[in-house]
Amino acid sequence: MLVSLSVKNFAIIEDLTVDFKSGMTVLTGQTGAGKSLIIDSISLLLGKRSDSDMIRYGEIKAQIKGIFTYDNEMINSFLEKNNIPILPELTIYREIQKTRSIAKINNTLVSLQMLKELANFLADIHVQHDTYALFNPDTYIYLIDKVSDFNFNKLYNEYQIAYLAYLDTFKEYEYIQNASKEKKDKLDYLEFSYKEISSLKLTSNEDEQIEEKINKLKNFDKIFNALKIGLNNLDNEYFSIDNIYLALKEMERIKNFDQSYANTFTKLEEAYYNLEDSLSDIRNFLENLDYDEEELNHLNERLTAINNLKLKYHKSLEELIKYEQELQLELSLVNNYDQVLNEALINLKQKHKELVLKANNLTELRKKRARIIENDIIKLCQDLELPHTKFEIYFKEIDLSDYKNKNAFRDDGVDLVEFMLSTNLGEPVLPLSKVASGGELSRIMLAFKTYFAKESKLSLLIFDEIDSGVSGHVAFEIAKKMKEIAQTSQVLAITHLPQVAGIADNQYFIYKEEKEGRTYTNFKVLTKEERITEIAHMLSGDKVSKYALEAAKEILNH
Repeated sequence: MLVSLSVKNFAIIEDLTVDFKSGMTVLTGQTGAGKSLIIDSISLLLGKRSDSDMIRYGEIKAQIKGIFTYDNEMINSFLEKNNIPILPELTIYREIQKTRSIAKINNTLVSLQMLKELANFLADIHVQHDTYALFNPDTYIYLIDKVSDFNFNKLYNEYQIAYLAYLDTFKEYEYIQNASKEKKDKLDYLEFSYKEISSLKLTSNEDEQIEEKINKLKNFDKIFNALKIGLNNLDNEYFSIDNIYLALKEMERIKNFDQSYANTFTKLEEAYYNLEDSLSDIRNFLENLDYDEEELNHLNERLTAINNLKLKYHKSLEELIKYEQELQLELSLVNNYDQVLNEALINLKQKHKELVLKANNLTELRKKRARIIENDIIKLCQDLELPHTKFEIYFKEIDLSDYKNKNAFRDDGVDLVEFMLSTNLGEPVLPLSKVASGGELSRIMLAFKTYFAKESKLSLLIFDEIDSGVSGHVAFEIAKKMKEIAQTSQVLAITHLPQVAGIADNQYFIYKEEKEGRTYTNFKVLTKEERITEIAHMLSGDKVSKYALEAAKEILNH
């Protein structure tokens, strides 16, 4: 839940800190007082793009900080994955400057995309234009997909891997298909270049290895003398490793009498065995050291040939090796075009077959989830005074048989979904956008928010006038549904409906005041008596009658 929100120099908010409580909290007040600014500031904490126009006039930056608590392991997984400290409370900070925006989670700099990813597990904000997302079928698949579900993520990732493999194979197939004629015109050049490069039988990092060998042969005398002198210094009539061994044996006899003796014994033992190994290495180096002038000449000739190729083709050794492979493929295209094309076609069909299988697995999971969603949404709509609701999630049949039709597949799968609805008895289901009125859309959206908030274990839901377009008993049912959500998630709601305000656990009155030629947004946590007065204002306007006060008491005590 959102524990505290601090806002500085944001629009007409100069410096405001609001402490929130669990349960359902409503924000009420006159239009333009700044209620939506509170929601906008929270939206920025959840990844909304900022605008320098949001900075209060005369100031250089706006600052917003939110402190959250949560009980969702997905958030800890997100923090761990992104190397963000896991703390008892989650702190999100946004700073908006004239030319840039800064975002931090637990004092760690993050991107807006990371804030948006975190928001999927933390909170959901409904603003008035969100309802129109129900008109857009492109958004439906994202409502169905459960990003916190392990099985979904597994199938989704498998599909994406198969999709990328198919696209790569398709690209290679198209390249082979389109390249034949062009390559025939270049046949002589290709053959000459390939023969010239392949004749050297280049290997990775060979130029560096040759240079190292040449350097070693050129400095043969220096290496031999250094090894010889080193050996003589370690093994001569005045100094012998055997003497160290004798000293080691003497220290071994007394090591148990004193810890210092034991420490010296250990150091002497390590020195003896290290020195023995080093002496053995030097003897081997001398035994295997050999100067071969013929090899030196051969290495110099090969290095010159490699360097000449690098200069001629303007490529590094690694690029030359890759270029040789490309030339081989191009020559193969010209000389064995039908065979190469057929192999590419077989490969494409196989990748297509694998992709179709992964796509069907993902579709099957989505359909199973869609049946569950249908039943729950119908039940929720019935709770919101839509008793005759019929709701179906329709999956359009997609022909996946053509292995050359890459347009049948998308990043998120192959599924095209339509939400079908009927709210009137005896009427058939039709696309949602064609049958729902404004008030119905608000209730349907609330049903969706209720369902998906529960599924996602969100700790905070925010509603900005989701109750617009309704009144009377329907308004009370919407209020009850928000109150029900508040039993498992914190709810913040902007409302102009007395029924919604009256059922809330807490009511904050947002108002603006003018001082010294400037406008300021402020708030007040209302007492029960103040809530009665405010709800009476919502019922009757500026002039509060005793009847409105009685009605407000009745609503508040309902």
